[in-house]
Amino acid sequence: MPATHRPEPLMNKTTKGALAASTAAVLLLGGAGSLAYWTDNDVVQPGSFASGEIKLTNGTCATSWTYAPGNAKAGSVVTAIVPGDKITKTCTFTVLAKGDNLSATPTLPAVIPVRKTSSDPGTSTLDATAAATYTTTSGFTAGKLTPSNNNDTLSAAITVSFPYGDATTKNANDTQNLIAAVDALTVSLVQDNPNPA
Repeated sequence: MPATHRPEPLMNKTTKGALAASTAAVLLLGGAGSLAYWTDNDVVQPGSFASGEIKLTNGTCATSWTYAPGNAKAGSVVTAIVPGDKITKTCTFTVLAKGDNLSATPTLPAVIPVRKTSSDPGTSTLDATAAATYTTTSGFTAGKLTPSNNNDTLSAAITVSFPYGDATTKNANDTQNLIAAVDALTVSLVQDNPNPA
């Protein structure tokens, strides 16, 4: 008797179809560039901000030297000094200081050299030094310049000491009729780190 083909149960067909679809989905997911999803973006404008600044401008010095306090003829205009004298003059600068957390330390020479000019033969016993002290219109806060000093005047009072020496090695006779000059005074402002580690 010839064999007869029996139709497969409906349940088996459904199971096979589900398995086939599942396999296709796995293959689809595993293929490069085959997984898609939605995305989007937008643009905002965060705005701008400004930085501050520190600056010294309008540096000027008094025209004349005067005798320093405690010296003979204190306050009088200097014509010609002698060993043992101290003389002074004030130089001023305008402070520009802007910045929410700005603090700046004036960096100024502790000692300012006094140099001999061309009238000196180069072998004189000249011994003179200059130092400076500093003040501002509004005062320093712990020695710092801050925005409260904006538009202040920073004053540098320079004092030159011409020590009383001896007959041969310091401010001796070869310093008579000598012209000397105080070297250029460079005043700097160095910003402090507002957030040190």
